[in-house]
Amino acid sequence: MSADHSASVGRDAGAPTVPSLLPVYLAHATTHLYIGLFPAVLFMLREEFSASYGTLGAVFTAAMLAYGLLALPTGLILNRVSPLLVVRLVLVGGAAACLAIALAPNETAFAVALVALGMACGPYHTAGLTLISRVSGNDAKRLGHHGMVGNLGLALAPTFGALLAWSVSWRLPFAAAAVVGLGVAALSLRMPRLVDPGLATRLEGDRTAGAAATRGDAPARTGKAPPQAPSTNLTALVLVYAITIALGFIYRGFATYLPALAAARTGVLPATAVLRGGILASIVYLAGFFGQWWGGHLGGRRHAETFYAVLLGVTALLLAATFFAVEWWLLVFLAATSFIHFTTQPMDNTFTGRYTSLGHRSLGYGTSFALSFGLGSFAALAGGVIADAAGDRLQYVWLMLAAVAVLATVCAVFLALLARRLRRRAGANGRRPP
Repeated sequence: MSADHSASVGRDAGAPTVPSLLPVYLAHATTHLYIGLFPAVLFMLREEFSASYGTLGAVFTAAMLAYGLLALPTGLILNRVSPLLVVRLVLVGGAAACLAIALAPNETAFAVALVALGMACGPYHTAGLTLISRVSGNDAKRLGHHGMVGNLGLALAPTFGALLAWSVSWRLPFAAAAVVGLGVAALSLRMPRLVDPGLATRLEGDRTAGAAATRGDAPARTGKAPPQAPSTNLTALVLVYAITIALGFIYRGFATYLPALAAARTGVLPATAVLRGGILASIVYLAGFFGQWWGGHLGGRRHAETFYAVLLGVTALLLAATFFAVEWWLLVFLAATSFIHFTTQPMDNTFTGRYTSLGHRSLGYGTSFALSFGLGSFAALAGGVIADAAGDRLQYVWLMLAAVAVLATVCAVFLALLARRLRRRAGANGRRPP
């Protein structure tokens, strides 16, 4: 692979200079902080409301279903509404919902406020990733950086929630998260309006290139690299979305029951169950931070789809091994699973951009997160039912997740084979491969 080709992999043609995206990255971390507080205080909520895992899992599934489904309509409007405006609305709406949770007088009000939190945060990933993909030219590394900072919020949530809940009440972390969210929203106001000056030109170029491809015309020789996806590749995208659903299911089941599993099956920290589970979950998520960094680099490589299939296979093995592990071995397998799983996330986001045209990019991400967080939300319910049926033995949730990872691996193998065929076809036609 030539140096010029390597530099261009993962970028659309004509991408403008990228401004600082730190406030957007921090917004990603904040949304994960909002959502991550529920698992952190799960033990306390069981006592507060005298509820089973299945009942609490059903409430969280409703919230996460709203979280996922709001991603799709967001994708439909982002060609007309600024993604940055949507990000700001998410931060403020999420803060308001967290305050409502903190002040909830009973379990019904709590459930309604939790669903409202899911709805408020639902548009974020579509808006944030569309913004980054557009202004950076679908740069896999910047998508990885976005994921890395999001992982910091994910890692902070269990310890943040457990410490504040242990010191005062389970309500305090939600109130504190609202303050954090409003602060990040204020910081985002200092950003310039992120306009992609080449967007209209490239949208028109996508339509022209797509029409030319349909007629079988040769690409124009302009001296610039052509767009990665002049038209959407539906076969590849269906495979990507199938894997996305599986990854969303694995993530939601893992994230919902991780603190409780760590507290129940380890005694490595001399602390209360809530505090022990929160601290250990934060350590596990920090491993995922480095996975996001690695995934950002792998996503731009020529044979990224093959790496993707291998990583998903390893995920299935690690999830199965977690079923048997206790104490330090449990932490080792959980941390390794976190590292590998979060390596696949920026790759998944890169493939969504790679196999959709620029004009359909926001819809592509909206569909992706509606499927991931929407259908994936049922892992909270399924996991709770399985844990209750197994006598509160949460390790059975991980066995369920391992089976889902096997299905994802099969889809990823087909995606890798398809990508190889597309590269050969592109090379035969003298075009740059996707």
